[in-house]
Amino acid sequence: MGKDLFFNIEWEGLEELDEEFAKMESRFREILVEEYTQYGLLVEEGAKSLVHHDQGDLEDSIHFNKAEVTGDEVIVQGGSNLKYALKRHEAPYRMGVHDKYDNGAKFPNYYVGGRGRGTHAKPSWRGYKPGRKYLENAIKATEKDFDKMNTRILKRTYGDKK
Repeated sequence: MGKDLFFNIEWEGLEELDEEFAKMESRFREILVEEYTQYGLLVEEGAKSLVHHDQGDLEDSIHFNKAEVTGDEVIVQGGSNLKYALKRHEAPYRMGVHDKYDNGAKFPNYYVGGRGRGTHAKPSWRGYKPGRKYLENAIKATEKDFDKMNTRILKRTYGDKK
């Protein structure tokens, strides 16, 4: 073999590939915001479905914002701005049967097992009954959606349209 034997490999399109990689981060961020915003809306739907229902004020107050990418975090903020929202979420159930008093009126046997008639009338959402821990249960009920979303984000980022 002679000294002049060598291989020369040329990669055409390297500049285009480099440009695609440069675009990937911004495309990834856009996809993150879109997907996590949609997930936040699903959790909002679940929280509204799972919150107790008396007059509907707490249910109406639940709202989730558009997702934001801050540094290396994706943040979706949501919940209620009502002062008693946290108390309604965390307070233990008052077991037994109890009356309700509202504006001087008495509603006998209104609360059963810690839930009022309005809450008992609401349907389950993804296997969870409305009542306490409505935000926590909305997250639990959407865990599979969260996992699917993250897989979809990767596929979309790399160009898989499925």
